[in-house]
Amino acid sequence: MTIPVSPAELTDVLARFGSACLVTQARPYVKIHTVDPVVSGEQLMINEPRESMKTNIIADPHVTLVWQSPVHHGWTLIVDGLAQIDADRLRIIVESGMLHRPRAHSDGPAWSLA
Repeated sequence: MTIPVSPAELTDVLARFGSACLVTQARPYVKIHTVDPVVSGEQLMINEPRESMKTNIIADPHVTLVWQSPVHHGWTLIVDGLAQIDADRLRIIVESGMLHRPRAHSDGPAWSLA
């Protein structure tokens, strides 16, 4: 079960979530960082990124952010984008966003921005 989320909707959607997991490439594995992105227009900003984030992004700018649902069988927010180092922060250009949960969790709360 998937609900598309446009970059313009991120501010309203993120109001329901806490910290995110930023996934970067650190071959042969991925690296997970806990972050608190802030919406800036239709992009996401992460202040004061760790050096390991910068190193990974220089090697491969493709990133994924995951916000786990704060409620049982709720929706997970997943955002894919391209990261750029911008002085003392990361700028993430959002390429796609979605709310997702498996059909087995359909007994969870419905999604509504109202």
